[in-house]
This record gives sequence, structure tokens and C-alpha cells, in this order.
Amino acid sequence: MYRPRRRLLPAALAAALTMTLVAAPTAASAAPTPDQQWAQVQQLVGPVKGRWTDQAYSGSVTRTMPNTALLGNGDIGVTSGGGDGYKTFYISKGDFWTGNPDVSLVALGSVSISPVAGGGSSNLALGAGATASSSHPSFPPNRAVNGQWGAGYEGWVSDIGKPQTLTLDLGTAKTFNRYILRHDAAARPAETANNTRNWTLATSTNNSTWTTADTVTGNTANVTDRTFASTTARYLRLTITEPTQSTTPDSTANPRARIGQFELYGAGGGPQPPSGPFTEEQNILQGDVDTTMTIGGTPVVMKTWTAASSDLVVTRIRSTGSSTVRLQAQTATGSPDARGGFTSTSGVSGNTVWATRQTPSGSRWVSRASLATRVIGGTQVGAPTAGGAAGNIVFDLPPGQTVTVVTGVAGGGPNPADPAPAARGLADGQNAGSIDALYNAHLDWWKQYWLKSYVDLDDDTLERFYYGSLYLLGSSIRAGKTAPGLYGIWATSDFPQWGGDMHLNYNWVANFYGVYSSNRPELALPLYDLVQAYLPEARRRARQDLNRVKPDYVSARFPSGGVPAGVLFPVGIGPFGSTVGDVYHQQVANSLFTVTQYISYWEYTQDRAFLSGTAYPFMKEVAAFFQSYLEYDSAAGRYRLWSGPHEGTWGRNSSPDGGMLKRLFSSLVSASTELNVDAGDRATWQNIASRLPDIPRTTYNGQTVYALADPGTLSDNRPIRPGDNTVNLEFIHPGDALGINSPAADRQVAIATIDVMNSWGQENSFPKVFTQAARVGYPAQSLIDKLKGQITSKIAPNLRITDPNHGLEKAGAIEAVNDVLLQSDGGVMRLYPVWPAGRNASFVKLRAKNGFLVSSARVGGTVSYVDITSDAGRTASVGNPWPGRAVVVTRAGGGTVGHTVANDVVTFPTQAGATYTITPS
Repeated sequence: MYRPRRRLLPAALAAALTMTLVAAPTAASAAPTPDQQWAQVQQLVGPVKGRWTDQAYSGSVTRTMPNTALLGNGDIGVTSGGGDGYKTFYISKGDFWTGNPDVSLVALGSVSISPVAGGGSSNLALGAGATASSSHPSFPPNRAVNGQWGAGYEGWVSDIGKPQTLTLDLGTAKTFNRYILRHDAAARPAETANNTRNWTLATSTNNSTWTTADTVTGNTANVTDRTFASTTARYLRLTITEPTQSTTPDSTANPRARIGQFELYGAGGGPQPPSGPFTEEQNILQGDVDTTMTIGGTPVVMKTWTAASSDLVVTRIRSTGSSTVRLQAQTATGSPDARGGFTSTSGVSGNTVWATRQTPSGSRWVSRASLATRVIGGTQVGAPTAGGAAGNIVFDLPPGQTVTVVTGVAGGGPNPADPAPAARGLADGQNAGSIDALYNAHLDWWKQYWLKSYVDLDDDTLERFYYGSLYLLGSSIRAGKTAPGLYGIWATSDFPQWGGDMHLNYNWVANFYGVYSSNRPELALPLYDLVQAYLPEARRRARQDLNRVKPDYVSARFPSGGVPAGVLFPVGIGPFGSTVGDVYHQQVANSLFTVTQYISYWEYTQDRAFLSGTAYPFMKEVAAFFQSYLEYDSAAGRYRLWSGPHEGTWGRNSSPDGGMLKRLFSSLVSASTELNVDAGDRATWQNIASRLPDIPRTTYNGQTVYALADPGTLSDNRPIRPGDNTVNLEFIHPGDALGINSPAADRQVAIATIDVMNSWGQENSFPKVFTQAARVGYPAQSLIDKLKGQITSKIAPNLRITDPNHGLEKAGAIEAVNDVLLQSDGGVMRLYPVWPAGRNASFVKLRAKNGFLVSSARVGGTVSYVDITSDAGRTASVGNPWPGRAVVVTRAGGGTVGHTVANDVVTFPTQAGATYTITPS
């Protein structure tokens, strides 16, 4: 158990609530004061941490989402990595995307802190000129001497064949007596068959006469560390006669030389083996990564964080040892699995080193981004150096003292100017005082973030997922920055799956499912910015590209290949108006999934400026497409829709499409009324909304269940797919076509469908099925148990929910947690609608539709208080928290408020900015 003690709810008033409310439920308790709220947040969030006790950093370099400690400020992402006795932080930037030859989020670089043993030489091979007898196009020889080795890294890889040679030019003659070869399995533990077996190392002063310095046969180790007689030379040549272990068919038939990193040291130089304990914690309350380790034989404590309002990565290193240790800070650009065509440069400016990475040129944009690092404190040793893609600063850290390694990050986006000056300016502008001020601002940002809303579920497992997910969202999304794609902003690979894109057939929008009810709607703003940038292309596709959805169907109805107005989105889009996944999978619902998020922002915030300027225009464009695309069956008096509910399927009246269409056209009617515009269009929109097909049903094992589309029309003849993801229930969420206040019989069909599907563990379903179940009133304890079972089996140490293909979208299930505590459906709020009877819970400032912030606590099955703050002055309707009891509604500072009660729903007028309390009379 990571929590030091259990709590009753709310913490500051637990005893009083237990004694007075259970015995006398007419007594009201107050919402927690601001000071009490912060105390409760610290108690709730503080113990939720990621924790590691080894230096394997498993999953730090990945094509999906890392499993190690993560930091971020919505623009820069930091992933913890390294190895025994050294520390690496991979730095990525949310808007650093390559456009050529294809569009993808890509890695930027890293900052590493490593020992320089005994005050001796640093790595003499770093940045050396490197040539080879042959090379794989993506893995040239300079990758073996660029200093970027880490988990998952592949350095120089030769063509198939043997022998192979790797030759280094040090630039000038240097003296050395030790070299380290990091073989393939040092970075990729499963690749032991590719570890180099036999080689010789020779040296030369003139690149023509060679002297053998060392010979190795029969190596099986992942890392080879060899010393020999001190030698002075400019050139070294590694001749590899047996490049693999020949223990697998591939390593036998297709031998390639693979050297992850070649390091060279003088007397006393090079890394020393670590000793002492290692711990690392991801402190989500403060947004820090705290590391305790031994480096160069000296115990140190590190604290790493990102500034809240500027692109700075800061690592403070404090020695807890008894002697001075010499360290090297290295800043490098590149990726462990670098794409071809990128260029990297580096340099020194005063005491700051910098490195810049540039994406390949082509028909799309070129992006550039830079890292610049300086060290504050300690004693710098010599002048900083740079070469190739890396810059280095060597410094001494005395016992008991602290140094700060600060890295500025700049650039990204399409076709920026040289970003190196801006990165250097960020780093150069820092001193001890400014870092303290930035850290205090960083702490305050996270304090205010956590205070936006919080829940107390008296359950470690649920809270670990809930707050961990909110941390990942807060780290990767900020207003005004590029929205994160499938895997957030943490790119440690140049080849993320699907380019790390924005999958519009649910995956990407799921990132934002829970931000509205969690009272963090501003986190959705980058979504709208990114979609708005794509609108010109989406309009073109609606007119010119519709035929690709399903040629036989479209060509028969639309000979021009498109419709006259509206928008059509492919599955995958990227930033800057780019297309990443240029496929449709026979689906036209990508715009519908997207528009649900515009509607949600308006419904939860009641922000009329957003509705008028952003949401309503987009809603009209999505609707314009379907006004042409829908078919009208005059005999039935109904519209019908042919599309693909599942990727690659085809059927009539897809259930997710139908639910989202009903939400769209109904919302258009209410929005046009709110804005007092387009009165002439309302009848058309209302007619479509009222004549859309019913959600299709089918029978499975004798039970009536909701189908994917009309039975008998699906191309694969499967109206329901048990065990698959719950596409057939997306009319519930995000479609909002069936909710907690809907007829019980319809909700029971949904519950039966959920049971038949049994998709609780299906990897696409995590952000879907739990919310869908909560929205229809699934049995509460069973729902909680199933959610906890999935969390327990799939949560990573860094608090993300794992599977082989997905990433940040799993955070969307925080909506399910909010929904078991508070739902607003059909204009009526329900408190604890799917919370187990008798279980304690509380929440502060969850957001409900119509712009209400709600706080409440329940102890021993009895609601102790309900506070509602009105943002927009709408009429409030609340299911009676004390069923059958009379209630009193009071306004803070304003006395009693008149209300009505009908069907046990309490309704009363509100004024914007006012807070109301409901108590039993």
C-alpha cells in the first residue's frame, strides 16, 4: 500500500460527519474551505507516485508511450532513462514533427549526466569521424560515437556479411588505454544473438600503418570493457570477424556488425561501476522526478522538473557524499532509432553547449528544434566542447553542494528560423535566483491544477488511476500548445506507431473525454486549434474525396465524387493541417467523434464566445455534410445512413453514427436558439434529429441487445461482436443518446449488451465501456470491481494504463469515475448515481452540464452536503439527494431561494457566480 493511512470523507470533518450525519441526516455540513481543500488534495494526491528501484528503465525508448517517469508542460516532454551509474532525460517537443517523406512526431534529443572517473579524460571517441566497410542506410557509423546510446538504441549497423570494419579519426593524436564497446543487447536486451563475438582493435598515427592493441574472441557480454598498454594515436580500427553469436537462424544466415557505442578513455577515465541504492519517484503532486543514486562512486540526490511557463528542463544534483565527484553533462540531439535524412549540429557559446536537429526537406515543411544546456554551480573543468550532434560540459561537484543543470528548448513547428539562439537565451538567462522563482511558479501551477477539482473515493486503486491520469493530461496538454496525439508528447523514437497521430475514429478524442467533468475544460482547447487548421483540407475532401470511402456506393449517389458542402476527415490527422493516416476504413464518422468534443465544451462551460466563434460554425459544417449524405426513406418517414461502424465494415444505420448525429442536430437547434441565428434552418435540423433511425437492436443468446447496425445489412454479417470493443455502445458515449435519466427499459437493454460484450479487458474499450456502463446505471459494485480489476492488471509504474498499441487515450476513463459520482443528463443532475450503497465518497468542484460546479460528500450512505456554483446563471435541476424528503435551497450570502420539486427533482433559478446549498429540511 502506498498510502500511509486511510481517510473518511472529507478528511477534516470525518469524525463530525460520522457522529452527526449518520445519526441525524437533517444536519448539514459545509463544503471544505480553500485551506481544507488544499490539505485534502495533498493527502489524496501526494501519496500517488510512480516508483522504481532499478536502473533498467524498461520501456523508456518505445514506439508507443514510455513506462518510465514522465514530465511535461504541454510543449516539452521529458522521459526518464539512463543506465547503471548514469542518468539520461529524453526531451521531446510536442510540435516537433517531420513532414517528409511522411508525417510523424519524432524524438528531439536528450540530456545525460555521467561520471568522469578520477578527474581523468572524458570519452575521447565522442564525435570522432567514423567510417565503415559498409552501413545500413538508417544506421551509419557516426551513430556509434555520438554519445546517444541508451535503452532501445541501435548504433552502427553494417550490411550483411563479414568481416566488417569501423574506423575512427580522433582529429588529433590522443593518449588512451581503455575502450568500451556497447553491443546490441546492451540497449536491446532481447538481442543477445547480435552481440559481437570476435574482433581486433588496431591503432595508427597515419591511417596506413596499423598496430594491434587488443584481440577478443568468444565474447558473449552485452558490454565489453577492456584496458591495454597506454597508446598515443589518431586513428583506431575495429575489425569484426564474427559479428554475431550465430545462435539464431537470422544471426547465422544474415550476420551484421552492430556496435551501439564505441567509447575511448585515457588513464583513470571512463565510467565507474555504480554502488549503493537506487530509487526514483514520479511525484505527481509537484510535477517532479526525484532520483537517489550513486554516480562516479558518490551518492547524489536529483530533482528534475519542467518550468510551467517556459521551455526549460531543470535537474538539481546534490552530493550526499564525502568527496568531490567529476561529472559530465551532455546535450545531444537525435533518436535511438533515427530516421534517415535528419541533420544535427552542435556548438559552444560561452559556458553553454547547444545542439539542433532538423527534419528532412521535401514537399512539406521542415522543422528545427534546439537544446541548450549550462551548469550553474560546482566548478567547471576546462571549456565546454561540442562535435557532431552533442555538446559536453565537465564539472566538479564538491561534497554537500548542489549544481543545477538547466536546458532550454526552442523551435518546432513548420519552417521555423534557427531556434538555437532562443534555446541558448533561455539557458543563459538563468541563475540560482531565477531557478528558485521558476520552481515556485512550477509548484504553484500544479497546486492550482489539482485544486480545480478532486475526488475522494476511499480507494487506493481507483485514486491511483484517477490522479495518475490527470497528471498525464496536465503534463501533456496546455492551452495554446500543439495538442498531443496518441502517445502524448513523449517521443523517444522516430517511428511511433501510426506516426503518433490524431486518430479521429475515437482514439484521439478519448484523450479529452474526462476533462470537462473534471473542471479542466481548457485542456480541450488545443484539440479545437488542431482541427481548425485541418478544415480547408476537410472541406476539399468532402467535395472531392468522398468516393474513396466506398467507391461503389458513393459513385452511385454522388457522381462528382463528393457533396457540395461540409467536411470529411480521414482517420488520422496531424498538426499544421497535415494528414497522417490517409484512410477512411469505409467510415464517415470521424467528424462526428470530433464534433462531440465541441458540443461537450459548450454544454459544460456555457461559454457563448466559444459557441459562437468556434463550436457552432464547426457543428454547421459537419451537419452540412450529413444533410447531403443521409438518405431519406419516404415510405418509412425516416432518414437512413450507410457507413462503417467498425473499421472496414459496411452497414445501414450504424449505432455510433446515429447516436452522434442525433446529438449534433439536436445541439444545432439549441445552439442556434441560444445565439439567435439561423432561425430558418432550425426546422430542417429538428426534422432530421426527430427522423433519424432508432438505435438498432438484435437478439443474442435470447437477449435483446444493441447492434452495430441494422441486422442483415452488415458486410460481415455480425450485428454484435462479443469480446470486441464496444463500438455498438458509442451512441451512449460520446453520443449521449441514452443516459441515466432515460427509460429504464432502454437502459436495461444497454446493461444486457454490456454483459454480452464482456469487453472490460479489450484494449480499445478501456476509455469507452466503463463510462458507457456508468451512463446507463450498471450495477455499481460490479462496475467498480471490473474497473479496479483492469487498473490493477494494466497500470504501469508511471501510472498509465498499458497495452501494446495505445497510450494517452486511456486517461479518458476518468470520465467513468466522475460519472459514478455525478451525472447531468437531460438537464437533471444526479448525485452518486452509480456509487455502491453505503460506501463513502466525496468530490469537490466536479463540473456538470449547463455550467455548474458541484461539491458534495456522502458518509454511511447519506449525503451530507451539496454545494452548486453557477457559472452561467442557468436553471438548476437536481435529483433530490434525500429522496422523498423536503429540502431547503440557500444562496451563499443571500438567504433562501424558491424552488420546485417534481418527480423528486429539485429545480431552482440561479445567478452567474453565485453558490447554492441544498439541505434537507
